[in-house]
Order: sequence, then structure tokens, then C-alpha cells
Amino acid sequence: MISKWMTKKSFLVFLSFILTMALFVYASDLSPNRQSSSVSIQTTSNTIGNVPVYVDMDSQLYTVTGLPESVTLRIEGSSSSLLTVVGNGSYRVKTPNLNELGSGKHTILLQVTGLPPGVKGTVSPETVEIVIEKKATIELPVSVNVNRGSLPGAYKNGQAMVNPARVTISGPESLVNQVENVLATVTVPESTKADFTASVVAQAIDATGKPLAVKVEPDHVQVRIPITTNSKKVPLVLTTTGSVGTQYTYQLKSDIKEVTILGAQEILDRLTAIPVVIDVSQITKTTTQVVKLTLPTGVDSVNPENISVEVVVTPMTTQTTETTQKTTTTTRQ
Repeated sequence: MISKWMTKKSFLVFLSFILTMALFVYASDLSPNRQSSSVSIQTTSNTIGNVPVYVDMDSQLYTVTGLPESVTLRIEGSSSSLLTVVGNGSYRVKTPNLNELGSGKHTILLQVTGLPPGVKGTVSPETVEIVIEKKATIELPVSVNVNRGSLPGAYKNGQAMVNPARVTISGPESLVNQVENVLATVTVPESTKADFTASVVAQAIDATGKPLAVKVEPDHVQVRIPITTNSKKVPLVLTTTGSVGTQYTYQLKSDIKEVTILGAQEILDRLTAIPVVIDVSQITKTTTQVVKLTLPTGVDSVNPENISVEVVVTPMTTQTTETTQKTTTTTRQ
């Protein structure tokens, strides 16, 4: 019965159709160009440099050393996903919660957060060794170190004034305990003749003068160096030189009796007067001269620089006649 049914033409056609479909499905599974509902996605990568490291820590309680300032981040995923990551900057490289680790040396694994699904991030370096310490804070006055240039002899720098006078120092407890002094070094330019002001760095140093890696707030201070002078008032001594002859006498007069001189202190200590010499060899009548004062060796300046000197000339013949007349009158009496 069955054999008769299998020999019918309709059965053979149906069987051929089934076999053909089976072969088609088999061939489709083997084809390298087969299209399916699951489309293969091409993966690419991108490298981002100088990525800052976010520190998950209470900075009021602890400090950490050993962390790199920045790291390199390699991201992998589809091109569109990578463009989104780079464009919006939603990623972050961070430490684990360092508060939970506490003080001491630790090896930590840097983490990447903020990446979308399908994007993988790899940090380089990924593992770092750090030291966590309790934070210490102190307040100290600022000392000023003045590097004086070649100031003129009459000038010297006075007591330096700094603003603010005190600064706050914070950092690892082990370093803060080593702070011996806070120093601001200022260099006064050569030939400075007026008060000098500059903004300079304030550095925390140890007992050997070595700067310490602690935070100074503010890190710059204003330093004012007053420039003062070595001065002295001395009298003028008026004298004459030269002569027309013996028929004249000379008297020198000036309203300026003393002057102020500037110079090195050791020079000023030795000076007691400034000579003013008037040449009268060509003077036969009373006249007034403006004289430029000559600076003694070691004196930088004098004030005033010029003085007016009146040269009073008296002929000797007149004095003789007057004397003779007085003598005659006395005799007659």
C-alpha cells in the first residue's frame, strides 16, 4: 500500500521540494556572505593623553603623594561611541575612596567611570603606589632675605616690610613638622635710589634651607624695601685765592651757611666742612658770583649744588686816606 503511494507523481514532486529546501538552507548556513538579523559591529580604539586623576579623598583630613598628575586613557568601541565619549568628556579617571584606606603606603588601581555601554577603557599606568598621611596646618611669619645690588654709596636699604606678614602652611604632617621658616627673597636692582616694591614667592624651608613640598597660602607676598640715605649737614668755609695786588681787600659773604651732603657713612664721618674757594685775581670791584660746589672725594651729592657768593672789594687807598684824616683831626684837637 505504502509502496504504491510512494510511486505516485504527486508524492515525488513533494519530496523533491522538501529536499530542495533542505539543501538551500544548508547552503545558506555555509555561505560567508550570509545576511542575518545580528549584524557584526566593527570595533576601533582611541588614545586620550593628559587625563587628570580625580582624587576621591577628604582633603581637609588627608594628603596623598605618589599619584601621577595625569594618565593616558585608551578607549575601545564602535566609532560612533568613541566620538560621543571624546565629544562630551563624560569619562573620569579616579582613585578608589582613599578615606577608607587611611594613613600609610598603599597600592591602588585607578578606575574609569562615565563610559557608555559597549566602550572599554584602559588606564596607563593603571596601578600606582601612594602614601596617605594626615594633613597638618600651621601659620608662620614671613622672613625677608634682601639681595642688595650695587647701590650708590649714599643709599642703603632699610627694614623690609612684607604683606601679608603671616602665611598658612599645609601638607603632609611629616613635612609640615620640618618647616623651620618661611622665606621671601627679593633682589634690589642696582643703582636703586627710591623705595623698591616687588611681589615674590614665599617658600617654606627646613633647618638646612631646603624648600619643602608643602602648600603656602598665599604663595606670593608683597615686599617693600625702603631706600634711605646717609646724609649730613656741614658748614661752608669761604676762602679766596689769587690777588690783583695789595691795594684791595676782599670780604666773602653768602646767605647759605651750610649744605647737606650724601655719601658713604665712613666718608661723612670724616668731613667737618665744605671749602668754597673764590679766585679774586681778576676782581677789582664788588661783585656776586654763582659758584658750583666741588664734591669732596666719596661724596655722592650736595644740596644745594650752587650758591651765590658776594665778593666785597675795598681799595686799600681809601682806607689809608680815611685813617690819615682821622689822625689829623685828632692832633688838631
